[in-house]
Amino acid sequence: MKGLLKNNFYGITDSLKVVALLLIILGAVLALLGDASMVGIFPFMPAPLLAVLSLSCLRRESASRWCRYKLTLPVRRSDIVKSQYISHALCSASGAVAAAIFLAVTVAIHGNIYFYYGFRDALTLIMGGLILSLLMGAAAYPLCYIWGAERMEIILIIALTAAIAVVFGLSLLLNVMLGDAIVSDILYYISLLAITVVTAAVYIGSCFAAAAIYERKEY
Repeated sequence: MKGLLKNNFYGITDSLKVVALLLIILGAVLALLGDASMVGIFPFMPAPLLAVLSLSCLRRESASRWCRYKLTLPVRRSDIVKSQYISHALCSASGAVAAAIFLAVTVAIHGNIYFYYGFRDALTLIMGGLILSLLMGAAAYPLCYIWGAERMEIILIIALTAAIAVVFGLSLLLNVMLGDAIVSDILYYISLLAITVVTAAVYIGSCFAAAAIYERKEY
């Protein structure tokens, strides 16, 4: 498994440098300007962008035929799939950490003039990007193993659309359930935990589904 994870990391190294530079520039602009609209948008960017890099690794493997060669190695197909999901989760988590760091720097420079409810508002933005990223992976990987990585552009569009729809649906469901009630901190954290648990369950279920698809795939 370690070898597979290293392979996934090496597969995104070149693109990672470009994306990391872009995020650093955008984060620096956010911290310097302290624009409220950027504060509401930027936290949703790092995790999905890094997740796209993880997904693009499959496209490169398909183009180089590495995806077929690694099937001859002494590894199980299920481990190959698991390594992709672990790499995707690590990329998503790294993006969430990057978003948190730049938000913290921005607040430290300009003060908390952005979040009415304080920490929980910032947490919503950070977790929103992470959840969106994981749901993208949950939708994209099974499709990659069904349709092939050659259709990655279409798969990414479908995955992003599906992830946004799920996040919007969960948020709408919670709003309907809570109604006009005042959302206390305890109720808020319970709701966020519920959405996180649902996301984790969907992601893990997607991993098993993708592994089952990959086991039956012929080359």
